Amino acid sequence: MTRSKKKSARLQPERVSGITNAKDRRETLDVYLRAFTNRGFMEEHMDGSLWRGAFADMDHTRVAVADGRVVSAMTMGRRMIRFGPVAVPATTIGPVGTHDHYRKKGYSFAAMDDASDYMKENGFLLAYLQGIPNYYYRYGYYPYGTGSRLEFDRNAAKTAASEGRLVAMTRRHAGDIRRIYDRATADRACAAVRDTELWDWLLSYGRKSWLFRYPRAILNAEQQVCGYVTGGARHNFNIREIVVKPDEASCRAALGAIVREGKRLEVKRISLPVPWDDALAVFVRQHVDCEFKMWSNTTGGLLMKVVDFPALMRKLEPLFTRRWKAAQTSLPRTQFTLATEIGSVGLTICRDSVRVGSPVRGSRARVPQRWLSGLITGYHAARDIAPREGASIPARLLPVMEILFPSGWPWVYQADNY
Repeated sequence: MTRSKKKSARLQPERVSGITNAKDRRETLDVYLRAFTNRGFMEEHMDGSLWRGAFADMDHTRVAVADGRVVSAMTMGRRMIRFGPVAVPATTIGPVGTHDHYRKKGYSFAAMDDASDYMKENGFLLAYLQGIPNYYYRYGYYPYGTGSRLEFDRNAAKTAASEGRLVAMTRRHAGDIRRIYDRATADRACAAVRDTELWDWLLSYGRKSWLFRYPRAILNAEQQVCGYVTGGARHNFNIREIVVKPDEASCRAALGAIVREGKRLEVKRISLPVPWDDALAVFVRQHVDCEFKMWSNTTGGLLMKVVDFPALMRKLEPLFTRRWKAAQTSLPRTQFTLATEIGSVGLTICRDSVRVGSPVRGSRARVPQRWLSGLITGYHAARDIAPREGASIPARLLPVMEILFPSGWPWVYQADNY
């Protein structure tokens, strides 16, 4: 009842839809230029990148129209997100903006609400974004991971490095780069599946966005590709994404290329955006004095919305079976209902399989939506969620939940973060 009163108090836009014509597109861009400080970069990001090529579906930008013009907008980017062997239909969110003369009137809510309906109608099971604090909770977006960076002194890394260098990435590197990325992300939660279409977009229009800017291949002494970096420029050391082959020789060559670049730009302190369990991160921690920094925000940062909980759980059924079989547990056959505010499913667990279906009689575990995104990605452990307000996980189900939803390090690479 409270929500319906709030909704009725909001101003209703004349239209909420995808971009329908050139006028909508111009006005949407104007909204984004007004909402973000770097106008030139935002114009290139949108008009030269996100609205170009294979991913330029104008229905994926939802707009609210008032007084005959677009006053609020949000853009989605189609992705397939990996959970080990399972790829889940998902969408990025961003940018999101409202014309400065129309803020705090409910138009952003209308565009975001319409986007949620659009996601369900088009089979997106998850949506994720890099969000400001105290804003996206109202739309069902909650923390699912944390950012992190590995930092070390350039000179301290010299002894662990071998000869390597950075060269501008071209299409002749694409095959090697794609294989390295696929290998590095094969078992990771939340990394995007980059198929040929997505790689083609990244290597063309994506270079003009903040997603895959200034991509460079990492070559070893034999001129073989052993990884890549993005970000920075000729006079700027700011690596945004780095992926390296998970072997020691490649890690040493990558470190050598980074040290060489840091020396050229007179940067003494190197900072790399990597997850804790990344191969390069492990190598550096083992061979170089370094710091590993991570950060989180309880209402902002890396946020995810579960769009269709029952459908998502059914999609993840092969993953649950794989995890259960790998655990080789002696826990008995069980079945229970996993319930949230956005749906419930029944899980039937046998010796070598997990089945997801309609709610079942018997035991019941409840996980508030507030913790659901993090549970699915491994960011929040079931045991840590159990004592939270609104949660109810019977003690006998905790070992089962921790096998199905193990703690881990979910990671979205920069090129898939919006």
